[in-house]
Amino acid sequence: MGKGSLRDKSQRHSLILSLLKSEDYWTTELLCQKLSISHRTIMRDLAELREIGHPIDSDKGRGGGISLRGRWGLTKLLLNNEEVISMLVSLAVTEAIGTPILGGNLKSIRNRISDSFPLDQKNLIRKLRGRIYVGKLASSEVLNSYMAPKDSILGDLNIAFFHEKVLVMKYKDGQDKISEREVEPQIILLNWPVWYFLCWDRTKNDKRLFRVDRILKIKLTNQNFALRNPGNLTKGLEEYFEQL
Repeated sequence: MGKGSLRDKSQRHSLILSLLKSEDYWTTELLCQKLSISHRTIMRDLAELREIGHPIDSDKGRGGGISLRGRWGLTKLLLNNEEVISMLVSLAVTEAIGTPILGGNLKSIRNRISDSFPLDQKNLIRKLRGRIYVGKLASSEVLNSYMAPKDSILGDLNIAFFHEKVLVMKYKDGQDKISEREVEPQIILLNWPVWYFLCWDRTKNDKRLFRVDRILKIKLTNQNFALRNPGNLTKGLEEYFEQL
């Protein structure tokens, strides 16, 4: 099964749970119509959701009723992996800024949020968190040359990072030298508000650090890359950054 089908299933599971929470009672026929899937698929999805801990009750028969016991899970969050990571990064930034009202609870909150999801999604989130490192706020020297990245570039960067796609990009370094690179966006580093991508640079056959606001143009490819050992990539950066 390809990665696309796995993502479709995860989205379908989230939709099923959302529908079950919206009403006290559903029939399998209505769920099939709502999701445009077969009876066989909905029954398989319901069984998989039960296996990972969701208390779903059902009556026997093709038109049997489906319900979420006690409307369970209203305190759970129905978010995709990208949305979860965005929320965790926001909390990490708040922690880095040093908001006095929230004190030192933010790291605990981040962990509790991650643990609140079903096991299959929790494992994917843990994997993504291991690829994101947060440090202190950017220095005044860096901020003097910083410009907000283009939205068009950020969209493709997000896709490449979350779905492990190779990028071809045009990059301008600190000396205004422009080069074209073929890269694997392995790790994100954040010194708020400045983002960096720690990549495996296929052009140089070595790891390279790229500041996102210095990326001039990118092209998203359909080629997947393999994740490399983050410890090797981040060697020497441990004292400046902490995993999300």
